[in-house]
Amino acid sequence: MMKRLFACVLCCLPLLATAEEKLPRDVAQFIEHAQMCEHFAGEWDEHDKARQREITQAIEQSCGQAQRQWKRLSAKYARQPTLQKIIAENANDAVRSFRK
Repeated sequence: MMKRLFACVLCCLPLLATAEEKLPRDVAQFIEHAQMCEHFAGEWDEHDKARQREITQAIEQSCGQAQRQWKRLSAKYARQPTLQKIIAENANDAVRSFRK
C-alpha cells in the first residue's frame, strides 16, 4: 500500500513542479494537500486496524490542512478570479466535508 502511494506521489511530482511554477506556492501546496485528502478519504480497510489508524491520521492531517488552507486562500485571493477558480476546483468533497 505504501509502495503504491509512494509511486503515485513520484508520478505526480512533475505535475506539481509545473503547477508550482505557474501558481503561488500556497495555492500549489493547497492542491497537493487536497489531492492527498481525497486519496486517503477513499481508502478504508476495516480488516486491518493498524492500517485504518494510519489512514485516519493521514485524513486528519491532509484534510485538516487542506480545509484550513481553502478557507484562508479563498479570502486571500478573493479578487483574483483565475486563482479563485483553481482553488474552488480543487476544494473537493473530502476537503469541504471534513470534520474532525
